[in-house]
Amino acid sequence: MRNNLVVQSNALIEAHYRQEYTVQEQRTVLWLISEIHKEDYLLSKNYPNKVIRITAKDYADLMEISVRNVYRDAQKIADNLGSKRFTIQTESGWINFGWISSMEYKNGEGIIEAEISSKILPYILDLKNKFTSFKLENILYLKSSHAIKLYQLLAQYKAIGTREIQISDLRSILGIENSSTYQLYGNIKSKILEISKREINTKTDLTISYFEVKKGRKVVSIKFKITQKKNVKC
Repeated sequence: MRNNLVVQSNALIEAHYRQEYTVQEQRTVLWLISEIHKEDYLLSKNYPNKVIRITAKDYADLMEISVRNVYRDAQKIADNLGSKRFTIQTESGWINFGWISSMEYKNGEGIIEAEISSKILPYILDLKNKFTSFKLENILYLKSSHAIKLYQLLAQYKAIGTREIQISDLRSILGIENSSTYQLYGNIKSKILEISKREINTKTDLTISYFEVKKGRKVVSIKFKITQKKNVKC
């Protein structure tokens, strides 16, 4: 499972979130994407929903939660993911949707079943260009939900080696646009950028650094340097 490949369109990675996500919510989404890709089955033009199954024990391990509490905790994760929506920019406008259409715990079997929203499948399967892939294990050891999202944003540009992101875009993509905590750039730097840099550098296949781009005294964007670690298969 940890070696599963997560493949998704760049548009999906850059989706603008309305709310912050927890680490467990991010892991659930990326696990679902990786499982769909692993099966590599052929879909009809209607992109029917695909049920993904996992044992309660394996799900608890993946989420780093207690097996004894997986019934309760998985339900909370499902509730939160079911209510959170996001927006993708398309060639003709935009589309807004949620991640999962359903998630079910089968008590007698100790099995969790989940269906990812059928609207998302075109952004996961049969991609010919403008997509990014990485091993699921690269995000499983990250303890910051912002680090998980930032890793994906930077993995897109690992072949180029640099990426500049506007602060306003970063707030929107991370779902912190309306958070009073992150209105000050100092908090973004200390609570998101520095923590994410430390985690990504020590726990993933990337090494990153960044510097601030200013307009006058105001930081308006962040320019990242991205390096693929040697002898690490991605």
